[in-house]
Amino acid sequence: MFQIWLLVLALILFTRNVVHFKKISRLETVIIPVYSLVAGIMTIQNDPPALVPLVVTILVGIIVGWFQTTGLAVRITGQKDNNSRPVIEIRRNWQYLLGWFVIFAYGMGFAVQSGENVNVLSELGSEVLKDLFLWTNFSQTASWCILIQSASASIIYILLVIHKEPLAKAAISRKK
Repeated sequence: MFQIWLLVLALILFTRNVVHFKKISRLETVIIPVYSLVAGIMTIQNDPPALVPLVVTILVGIIVGWFQTTGLAVRITGQKDNNSRPVIEIRRNWQYLLGWFVIFAYGMGFAVQSGENVNVLSELGSEVLKDLFLWTNFSQTASWCILIQSASASIIYILLVIHKEPLAKAAISRKK
């Protein structure tokens, strides 16, 4: 019962972060998507999936990444960070949350269809923790499906954020 209450609290914190402005970070928008892509490619090389599930996974990721930006709000603060980069804040809104859920549900459905034994509450808790505490992305394993879909959605997402607000590129660039 305690774990369920903890999961509910984590979900509240996660959804709260989606509807408030938050500073765009290099870790979240560049490093984690690149890590997911590299880890996904390495997983695929060790155990190649069929072409159709791979292509469908990438396409769903691209569509989700695009959809998540449809409710995006960008705010330029006019401030600079410690590395003289502009501080940009984004509010993701419900579209981001729905996209996140689609990626989660797709991954769970793919795992079940592949014959894996899945504990949905445990997996949900794990995914919420990865979003609340970004460093946990590097300490937990994931299937190629989740890695590739997350990477493709995140890459499309940040490319569209940069297209919408070109100053976002400077905000996530290396030190100046």
